[in-house]
Amino acid sequence: MKNLIIIPARKGSKRIKNKNILQVMNQPLIFWTINFAKRLNKKNFDSIVTSDCHKIKKICFKNKISFLKRSKIISGDNVSMHKVIFDTLKKLDKKYKYIILLQPTSPLRKLNLVRKAIKILNKNKSFDSFIHLAYENTFTGKLKNNIWKPDYDINNRSQDLKDKLVPTGNLFIYRSSLYKKKIKLPKKTYGITSNNEAWIDIDTEKDLSTLNFYLKKSKNRRILVYNS
Repeated sequence: MKNLIIIPARKGSKRIKNKNILQVMNQPLIFWTINFAKRLNKKNFDSIVTSDCHKIKKICFKNKISFLKRSKIISGDNVSMHKVIFDTLKKLDKKYKYIILLQPTSPLRKLNLVRKAIKILNKNKSFDSFIHLAYENTFTGKLKNNIWKPDYDINNRSQDLKDKLVPTGNLFIYRSSLYKKKIKLPKKTYGITSNNEAWIDIDTEKDLSTLNFYLKKSKNRRILVYNS
């Protein structure tokens, strides 16, 4: 049974306008995730881009990847990815083993990560999903009525925050059984981290600047070009 790669790329974006088609190394940002998906074995994977954007449709046609028109109902800011996955599977009407979600805003990923993740889920049947994580050593908290409330011990140093993790956005995988007749949210998610590997989840102009700065070095650009 094949696996389905879904690349979600809606038109609307509040923080960065049209971020999925902004130029990165003379190509639209989404191109790098499309390129990544196409490098996976076609015998094991189908790939599709789901979007409400006509410009992205043209990019898909140019790069020979399937495109699925997304309705306005599931293109809003508050629509969960699970609804997008459910809608995609319903329209395709085809059975898949795993649903692999690749966000265009996290292009610094490697092919062996997908292969490794599938092997993990094949071996660990009790897990219904997979997520890629990174260690986070920043201090965070909340501001309520101008009162700062940290969510850490004020005596901690940044190097003391060893167990704090965040999703990289690089890879999410779900068993298709979660989306048969209705959406079932994952109950048990397998998480792994990649030590000393660069990652980016573009959500602000600062994130985009960070990516461009990182890619100025030719050795770093190999991640996008070759996805080894």
